[in-house]
Amino acid sequence: MKKYCLFFVATLTLCTSFLSCKKASKAGTYYSNETKVGNGTVQTFVTLNDNGNPQSIGYKFSETMLSGLPDKDGMNNMFVLNFPPQAGVTGFDHAELDWNPNGHDPLPIYGFPHFDFHFYTVGTDELSKIIPGADTVSVDQQYIPKDYVSGVMAVPNMGVHWADTLSSEYLGQKFTKTFIYGFYHGKMIFVEPMITREYLETHPNITMPVKQPAAFQKTGYYPTQYSIHFDPNKNEYTVALEGLEKH
Repeated sequence: MKKYCLFFVATLTLCTSFLSCKKASKAGTYYSNETKVGNGTVQTFVTLNDNGNPQSIGYKFSETMLSGLPDKDGMNNMFVLNFPPQAGVTGFDHAELDWNPNGHDPLPIYGFPHFDFHFYTVGTDELSKIIPGADTVSVDQQYIPKDYVSGVMAVPNMGVHWADTLSSEYLGQKFTKTFIYGFYHGKMIFVEPMITREYLETHPNITMPVKQPAAFQKTGYYPTQYSIHFDPNKNEYTVALEGLEKH
């Protein structure tokens, strides 16, 4: 009888250890497949902690991606990217990297070659229903971060860009980086760091706070900060949403 009790205890201990290891295996950084952009590549990633909760989500791309890019605007400058399956818990559906060789409205503020790093909370089917023109549907005040104002005009398959009026480019400084919220017909569609190629070429390592609304419409993990990081050993960048908090 004693032999069987010892066997049971040993088996229970082994199972407990196995389950603990299995739980711990959730921790790590997971990547999507690479997509060719310019002379380089880009992929998305998500980092989870031991409990499987997301710590950061973002883009990783080679330094060579900054060269060999088109000098004219067009659909070939837009790259829809999937997140790895492990990012499903975040509430973000997919990513889209847009290259703007001549900048975009409102000009001249954003009239510099730059990238839009979109993080969408809705799928491509819903985005396809967004039509260009003035979006006059109001957004409940609790969902609008402090100091943000609407660009009013909806970009097709994207939505309306809301900008921080206290961001440096609105205070007389040259645009280098900023953080955008996107809405359409009263609903938040995306969040988006916008970063100039010129600024990326300075090899920055910076973390910036993200202004928060009082509430979010959709359950998910939302960033309290975003980072731009260059790794000189790998010659690659990361642009990531960090300090993710569940709402």
